[in-house]
Amino acid sequence: MKTSMDFFIHTRDVNYNDIIKPTALLDMFQDLAGIHASELGVGYDALKEKNYAWVILYQRYEMNAIPPYLDVVNLTTWPKPKNRLEFEREYLLKDKKGNELAKGISNWVIIDLNTRGLVRSDKIEFNGEYENFTNYPERCKRKLNLNQNKSEGSFIYVVTLEDLDHNGHMNNARYINIIENNYYTFGSKKYIKEVEIAYIKEAKYKDEIRIEYFHEGNQIAFLGYLNENELCFECLIGEEEL
Repeated sequence: MKTSMDFFIHTRDVNYNDIIKPTALLDMFQDLAGIHASELGVGYDALKEKNYAWVILYQRYEMNAIPPYLDVVNLTTWPKPKNRLEFEREYLLKDKKGNELAKGISNWVIIDLNTRGLVRSDKIEFNGEYENFTNYPERCKRKLNLNQNKSEGSFIYVVTLEDLDHNGHMNNARYINIIENNYYTFGSKKYIKEVEIAYIKEAKYKDEIRIEYFHEGNQIAFLGYLNENELCFECLIGEEEL
C-alpha cells in the first residue's frame, strides 16, 4: 500500500522568491492521497456510494531543502495501520537524484454524510499490505492546544468559492494560503519551512474567519475563529531565511 508520482513545479506553485508555496505542497499531498485511496478501493467515488466522505483532522510537514522550480520532483505516500476511528498517511518528497526534500503526515476520519457521525475504521478495508516504515512513530494530534488568550495581531478572511472542495467546505490547503497572503509582506526573504495544522470546525462559503497570531518560541501560532469565538483551526509555522 505505497505509491509514487512525479510532479512538476509550475510557476503557479511558487512565490515571488521562487520558493514552493505551502498550499502547492499540501495540494500535492492531497492529490496523491486521493489517487492512492481510489487505487485501494476507498476513494471519493467508492465512499460516496455509501454516503461517506473523508475529512482531514490534522497535518504537518517539514522541508529539508527547497524543491527545484521548473523541475520534476517525486512524491511517495503510504497509509499507516489504522486506528479505531483515524487513518494516518505519510508523505516523502524527493528530487530527481533521490535527495529528500520534505516529509509529512496527515490524519483523516470518515464521516457519515447523513448523520455527520464518525465511521469506525473496521467498516473500511484497504486492498494490500501496510508499509512498515515511518517517519512519525508518534500518534497524530487532534488539537495543538494553543493559547487562546494570547495575540499580537489579527486579520479577517471571508471564504470564497475558490476555497471550496467537493464536500462544500474550505479545502485544507487553503488555510495556510490565507496565512501566507495576509501575514507576509512583499519583499520578505523568509519562507515557510514547516507547518503543523489542526482542523477543528469546517468553514463554508462566505464564512468570516478571524485569525489571531502570536509568536510561540521560534514558531508563529495562528488561531482561526468562526462566529467571533468558535475555534476553526490552529496552526504553527516555522520560518527560515533565504
